[in-house]
Amino acid sequence: MAPLWRAADEKSWFEAVALLGRKYGFDHTLFAVVPRPGMRFSDAYLRSTYAQSWRQAYDERALFRIDPTVAHCLTQTSPLIWTSSLFAERNQQEMYEEACQHGLCTGISLPIHGPKQEVGMLCFLRSRHAGNSFDANVERSLPMLTLLRDVAFDTSQRFLDGYTERLVPKLTPREYECLKWTAQGKSTWEIAKIFGCSEATVNFHMTNIRGKFGVSSRSAAAVKATRMGLIDPD
Repeated sequence: MAPLWRAADEKSWFEAVALLGRKYGFDHTLFAVVPRPGMRFSDAYLRSTYAQSWRQAYDERALFRIDPTVAHCLTQTSPLIWTSSLFAERNQQEMYEEACQHGLCTGISLPIHGPKQEVGMLCFLRSRHAGNSFDANVERSLPMLTLLRDVAFDTSQRFLDGYTERLVPKLTPREYECLKWTAQGKSTWEIAKIFGCSEATVNFHMTNIRGKFGVSSRSAAAVKATRMGLIDPD
């Protein structure tokens, strides 16, 4: 695990993660974390050795919505050793067949649930269909793979912090105050009185806020900002 701690940059860090995966017999590796509540799955910090064509198809068609490995990692903490039988629904079977064409046939997905409500997964996959001994072989390696998941998440923090900083909307001081008062239930009229300005000025700030958060209402922006830890409504 030492190469993960010594890695000087993201590229060498993830290469070290993937190399350790190969040492345990896996052909491909994926590390993905949604760093804060309220962020979209498409905003996840993600590194993988998957074929770019598959990553593009997966993202464009939002296949995470039907992917049972994602559903497991979002709601469970135990590792998931999976084969074709996990993909039970027709659309899941079609997704699995396409994934196999890109060398993703069997694997293990290890959920990530961090202390700041981060959620994600570290996945190791093989490009061939599982034999009868697959589960047994993976289970023997499970303690080390789980440790690798924990070390990978710990050592990713320096990269996750910078990535999150770039994603979190940048608010002006006045926008921050508008959002804070909105989260406390104040109306446009009340906020205007607090600021000593016109309601049109408050509405101008709220329009900018909605755009920065990609939402259609001020209340949705307040909820999203609260979940991201940008404001404390209390």
